[in-house]
This record gives sequence, structure tokens and C-alpha cells, in this order.
Amino acid sequence: MSKEIRKFNVKLVTEEPFRIGALKNVMSGIDNPVTTIGGKVVIQGSSLKGALRANIEEYLVDKYPNDPAMKPCIPSAFNTLSADEKKIIEQKRYRDGGGCSYSSNPKHKTESICPACYLLGAQGLVGFLRIPYLHTAATPEDMYAVRIDRATGVVSEKTNRDFQIIANGIEFSGTLEVIKSDSIKGWTLGKSRIIDKNLGIGANDAWLNKGDWDAERIINELVVERLKAINLLGGFRSRGCGKVAIYII
Repeated sequence: MSKEIRKFNVKLVTEEPFRIGALKNVMSGIDNPVTTIGGKVVIQGSSLKGALRANIEEYLVDKYPNDPAMKPCIPSAFNTLSADEKKIIEQKRYRDGGGCSYSSNPKHKTESICPACYLLGAQGLVGFLRIPYLHTAATPEDMYAVRIDRATGVVSEKTNRDFQIIANGIEFSGTLEVIKSDSIKGWTLGKSRIIDKNLGIGANDAWLNKGDWDAERIINELVVERLKAINLLGGFRSRGCGKVAIYII
């Protein structure tokens, strides 16, 4: 076997009305549909991955404020960062230079790979997690929103907008995969990665050099507990939507 993979069942339960939107579907006539595949409602892997990454980043910033190797990056090119993002870098909450990247050319890779990118992947380098789509058998409900005319206090003409939403108490599920080792690449979770043994080129996972992060600690502290800590997901949060609970088996 080239890979040792550990699997976790992920169950997400909506605790408020919930939606992750998709592009307008001309066939359904709904202005703001929810995301579906094959007619079934899903939570995209990218949405869950984004929420997990945000939670990992928050955890690292709070727990390891004075350890440069543990600082997360902002996963984007430096010249695309907003003024506010550059401010939190100046405050030493995130590492400088934009997103982590790897290249065999030393000029084109970052000094080291942050813990979040180690797990979820950096530019030019895959990570150790495979984030699933979460599925449900539940069907969405159609609703609509309007805009009130500020002068008359009544509904403005032609402002009705249809949208879909998922009720509270709905279960989504999927399977998360953690790659514990890859014999072809020669990678082991919890150890710095060697990319080219002949040349002695590695990914410089500097945060692992102290040796106090083994695979079980990484899985429990940076994956399982961070997933369970996600309590908001999706859109319409200012309208009372998005609260969720996540359970891991």
C-alpha cells in the first residue's frame, strides 16, 4: 500500500436556517438557489475547507502569538492583499509575504510552510487532508425577500427575489481523509517533507523541527478539534442563518 489513510465520518447538523448559494438556475426560475449536485443539496468541499482553514488560523494566532514558525500565512499573493490584511501582518498576527509556496527554485518558495498550508496545501505543494463534500437527503425550501421603500414604507416594486434555504435540524455527512504516510513520496504526517532525496531538497516545514508535533497530536488538535469548533458556515448570516454543529467519528 502506497498510502496509509485514516478516515473520519463528518456529520454537520444545521442549528439555524442554512444556505450555501449557487449561480442562478434559469431552469428553476430561482434567483438564489442552494448548491446541488445531481439534484441533491451539498456543502462543497471548498466551503468546508475554507471554514477549517479559518479556524486553524485563528487557533494558531491565539495560541502561538510569539512563535514565528507557527504563524499562519494569508493564502494569497502579497500584491493582492487588502490594506486591512497588510495591517494584521504588521501586527505580527500573520506571517509576512503572502501565501506559502513551494518551488525547486529557492527564489520562488517561501522560507517555510505554515501549519495550515502543511495540512491543506500550499502553492506548488499538496497537503495531507482530503476535504469531502457533505451530502443530505433533505430538500430546500423556497422563500423570497423584498426591499422596503424608505419613503412610503411599503414593498418597492419589482424587488421580490426568490431564494432557497435549508431548515434547521438537517444533517449533512461525508468522509474526511487524512494521509498519515505516503511511501511513494516518502512523506509521513508529523515530519518535515523531503521532495528530492538525491538533491536533499525539502519543503522546510520548520514548525515540526522541535519534534513535539506527532501525527496524533496534529490530527486531534489541528484537524478534529478545529472542525468541531466550526459553528458558522454559509451565507445570510446577518439574516439569522448559518449556525451549525459538527461531529467527528
